[in-house]
Order: sequence, then structure tokens, then C-alpha cells
Amino acid sequence: MPTMQKARTAAAAVAGKNGHSLISSEKFRELYSALVKCELLEQRLGLSSNGKNGMAGAVGITLDLEREDTLILSPQIFAANLIKGAPLRALIDHNENGHPANALHFAAVNALTPGTPSAVVQAGLAAGAALANKMAGNRKVAVALIEGSAATLSEYREAMELASANKLPVLYVMRASPGRKLEKALTEAGELVPVITVDADDVVAVYRVAQESIARARDGFASLIVCVPCSANGAPDNAVANMERYLTGKKLFRNHWKDQATAEFEREMAAACVPPVNPLA
Repeated sequence: MPTMQKARTAAAAVAGKNGHSLISSEKFRELYSALVKCELLEQRLGLSSNGKNGMAGAVGITLDLEREDTLILSPQIFAANLIKGAPLRALIDHNENGHPANALHFAAVNALTPGTPSAVVQAGLAAGAALANKMAGNRKVAVALIEGSAATLSEYREAMELASANKLPVLYVMRASPGRKLEKALTEAGELVPVITVDADDVVAVYRVAQESIARARDGFASLIVCVPCSANGAPDNAVANMERYLTGKKLFRNHWKDQATAEFEREMAAACVPPVNPLA
């Protein structure tokens, strides 16, 4: 039988049997500040900031990854690159000048950005990195962020089979649109690894299921998180606005959080855009 988990169930497991959140106020602030910075970066790069670039998912998945954990993604997932520690100047230069992502820019943060970021390549890289981690016994995980659809799941079925059979420390994350084809594909994927569906634009929900899945991955249990937009019309919601409503409802939101995060990141972006000094000039 397929092993399927819904986001609400997974979130409840992380929150505890009484349903109380284990996320501290400081962690809520970190999540919110990260969203604000990612939104500012997307605006600076001239990208849509309404969430369709997977901003909430990228933040929720990557925020607490360890530096030595491997992240496989495309250079275009700027939010995940930013949270994992890629230099701002490299991200801005890549977007504005169309330069391929320089491996040196990302090596320090252990993120792999294949030149051809197909699902097969990304899934294969994740499985390979996870196998290396397992052989080293270092309890590090590999996480692949993949843009896709129901058809994409069949493309990396072989990698999931390998991960399941060999108990690899790997987590696959895919953002996809809802539909009957996706439901069927998830049922089939659930025969190989646990599948968790979550609201793609709810950073708190993504963070909760990511914590559980990453912890399981460190013990050698692969899983798949599927981020699906849950708005009424299927269009992406604004992740920052969603988070503000959530925090306001919990009486945790502070206006100065946004002001502080905005001011800090604007200074970082300004510094990143200053051309480096040529000592030979």
C-alpha cells in the first residue's frame, strides 16, 4: 500500500500530540525575515514576487539545513541559493548578465547547480551525494529542489527506487500544480517513499514537514515533499503576506521585523552591487 501523509498530519506530528507549536518566536522571526529578503531579491532581479518561484518552499526547506548538507537546485531558484549562503553578487551577476553559475560561488555552501537542471540530473546528483554521505557515516543529507509536474515524478522514479532500497539520506522536494494526474503520480511515488503534500505558499507548514523529513533522512529514510499551491484559483499566494497574517493571528507579528529585515538586506544588496576593487588598476 502507498505510504501517503498529508501536510496537516505531518505538521501535527512535529507540533506534538496536543497540537502546540514547537517553533519558537525567534524561529518565526527568522522565517519571516528570510521571506522578506527573498522577496526583495526577486524584486531586485525583476522577478515575480508573488510566490510562483517557490519562495516559501525554498525558505522552509533550506533555512535549517546544515552547512555540510548538500542542496541540488537550479541557479534560477534564487531564494534557496540565497538562504544556503550563495554570495549576493554572484546571484545578481548571474541574473543580469546571463553568466552560468560559477561552481566556485556555490562550493563553499555545498550546493550543486547542474548546467542542465533536468529532474533526472538533479535526482541522480541527490542520490549520489546521499550515497557518499551514507558511506562516510556523517549523517548529512542531500536535498533536491525540483520544479516539475506529474510527468516529472516518473523521470526520477529510478532515483527514488535506489534511495528507498539503500536507505539513503535524501529528501526530494517538488513544486507542482494540483490535479488528477498529480494525485495518481503521487500514489505511485508513495509505493517507494513517504509522500507529504503541503501548501506551497505556507512557509510555516513547509518548515514543519521539512524538519520531520530531514530528521528522518538523517536516519536513512528517503521521502518526497510536494509543494502544491492551495489557493482557491490555483494561483500562487504572496508568501510574505501569508506569513504576516499567520503571525498576526498568533499575536506574534512585529512591524519592526519587516523594517529591520528590509533595511539590513538593502544594505547588503547595495554593497553587493559595488564593483570589486582591482588592485592592479
